[in-house]
Amino acid sequence: MGKLRYEGVEVAEGVFRFSDGHVNWYVIDDGGRLTVVDGGIHSHWQNLNRWLLRTRRSLSDIEAVLLTHGHADHMGIVRRVSDGADAPVHLHRGDEALAMGEGLHKLPKRMIRNMPHPHVAALTMRWMLGGVPRTQPVVVGKFFDHEDTLDVPGRPRVFHTPGHTAGSSCLLLTDRNVLVTGDALVTLDIVTGEEGMGIMPGALNDDPRQALDSLSTLTGVAADTILPGHGNPHRGALSSALVTARRSGVDWRPVPADAHGHTH
Repeated sequence: MGKLRYEGVEVAEGVFRFSDGHVNWYVIDDGGRLTVVDGGIHSHWQNLNRWLLRTRRSLSDIEAVLLTHGHADHMGIVRRVSDGADAPVHLHRGDEALAMGEGLHKLPKRMIRNMPHPHVAALTMRWMLGGVPRTQPVVVGKFFDHEDTLDVPGRPRVFHTPGHTAGSSCLLLTDRNVLVTGDALVTLDIVTGEEGMGIMPGALNDDPRQALDSLSTLTGVAADTILPGHGNPHRGALSSALVTARRSGVDWRPVPADAHGHTH
């Protein structure tokens, strides 16, 4: 699959983005100690290793892997990182079954239904070539819960935001004003390719209404950088982003007949 569009780009103090332009994952650096948040797709393994080599780091510097939720497009290299670094995987218990393989390689119905749209077809092909069907289930070492502060590099605070999945969670890096949102709050509609702040579109959530209602959990959280699972980082007050997401609503954007793909 070649080099990622973003391979270890620092998007906040000590927080590095890896992205193919569709799905993101992150590495948090805390004085040379590393935490990996999510794990993209299978082919991203080479990108992590290339970045580690380039920055004179190693797998042994990784002390933990955190999953915002248990979907295959966020778990691609998690098992290999966990095994190779001897680093436990942390996850909300609500997604234990997903992480262990339940429906791991099942394409969402909304994406199947919209396969005629060029963006969905291109994204699906990219994921197939990138090895999503080879994503391995993970062995969860530790479970976290709402408002836990995790004793891992970066010391993120957990906000449980169910709806996209039962265990979907956001991670706040309090001292950096950074919120990693997984798929609870994104800036890219992966069905249409349209950019904007919102929840995942419609039926890509287990419970779309709950996904929208869960945003209330983030009310009052101080963050000025939002790092989503899909789409570009958002700079600006989280409070404003939440207003925009609520205004966009459950379905976020309709799927137009002429949806034509990525805008960047």
